[in-house]
Amino acid sequence: MKELELLKSEDPIIRQEAVEYFLSNEMNEEVEEQICQMITDPDKGVRNSVTLVLLSSTKSRIPELIVPYVSSPDLSVRNLAGEVLIKMGERATSSLLAYLNKGDDDDKKFIIDVLGLIGDKNAVSEILEVLRINKNENVILACIEGLGNIKAEEALDDLISWYDKNELFKPTIIEAIGKIGSRKALDFIISKFKNEDELTKFSIIESLGIVGDEEVFFFLLSELLQTTGALVWPLISSIRSLKEKFNFDIPFDERMKNAIMATLDQTEQVYRRDAAYLITAFEDKDILLACLKIYGEDPELDENLKPKFFENSKLLFSKIHYILNENPNNIVNLLWLLKEALEIDDTELQTLSDLDRRNLCDSFTRCMENADEEVRKSAMELLFAVSLDTALVFVGTMMEDNNLWNRLRLIELLEGVNNKQSNEALITMSKDPDEMINERAKAILADRNVQISQTKPE
Repeated sequence: MKELELLKSEDPIIRQEAVEYFLSNEMNEEVEEQICQMITDPDKGVRNSVTLVLLSSTKSRIPELIVPYVSSPDLSVRNLAGEVLIKMGERATSSLLAYLNKGDDDDKKFIIDVLGLIGDKNAVSEILEVLRINKNENVILACIEGLGNIKAEEALDDLISWYDKNELFKPTIIEAIGKIGSRKALDFIISKFKNEDELTKFSIIESLGIVGDEEVFFFLLSELLQTTGALVWPLISSIRSLKEKFNFDIPFDERMKNAIMATLDQTEQVYRRDAAYLITAFEDKDILLACLKIYGEDPELDENLKPKFFENSKLLFSKIHYILNENPNNIVNLLWLLKEALEIDDTELQTLSDLDRRNLCDSFTRCMENADEEVRKSAMELLFAVSLDTALVFVGTMMEDNNLWNRLRLIELLEGVNNKQSNEALITMSKDPDEMINERAKAILADRNVQISQTKPE
């Protein structure tokens, strides 16, 4: 058969083309065997094409031919075989189970991992049998995890019986039982919470957030109000999950506020996102400032926080100077946030006290000394928007900006202000060494009929 010979070509391009021929043509048994063997091909392009052909074929022998490669000493081959079998889904189950007792413990663990990801309940009885007789800890953990992924409720008693046999198994058992999620499973998880170490409590809290009900929601709330440290983070996350699932109300008091702020301030993004979600119903200066400190670090988090900032724009305008004056890493994002808030609605800005407005302007003038050109440009734009008088006082500093585009932006801002101070600044900029800038300044002055040679800055 010509195609069979091409599959054995020394040229990887020819081999790949020969494999792809069978995307639209039937394979006989000899071709099936050859293409399955090519899962070990040294060329990545060939292996990719082999994967496509194997997954597009409905031939029943293919899972059986692929499964032995889970014993390959080449990790890339083993992983590719696992990926193909997982994508084949339940039609690979019987072949995987048939091979389960042929390999060593590493193979057993790998096969059980694959079966768990496939999620076929037909694998439960044999995984349980391995769990009951195998002594290898990695295999036992794979069984526990696999039974959880399959959501095997019939395995619940076995999983519970393993709970006190090995401390290392507890977090995995909790996660597996949580995925099963029956009432009996929930009751068991809650009963173990008080006396466990922090790592296991982490697993318990996360599992309850996935499968909990109203009773669990109030249990987690009660725990949050008496918990400190890192356990606050998964509590916030699980409470958010159940609130979203059941539309529960979140009580807001000083302890809840402190828990949210601790989560916003100290943890991974996933927990910060959940904390940000919970603040949407609350109005609080301290929480707003805590949110400003992390704004700009995570686009998803920012999208949750933005509406809160805009709803409380007066609070934003009056308090953000505290953060800006610390020259935080997210200063560019904060200045952009202010510009966006002003573009949406500047009415709250008009109600600021003189002191708040002065504090805000002072923070912008400090920003104009920043090494980042975008910080300087944004601060300049905001100063013109918030206090034209203050902006014109500092226009000399702005004209000395070493960034050409910032000076050009200054000319655009001055073009919108037709008064003596603006004209004097434009006269100075008409002598800028950069031709693009001096010509633009001269054009604006000409439109205003201001004679450069006859006008001197005072």
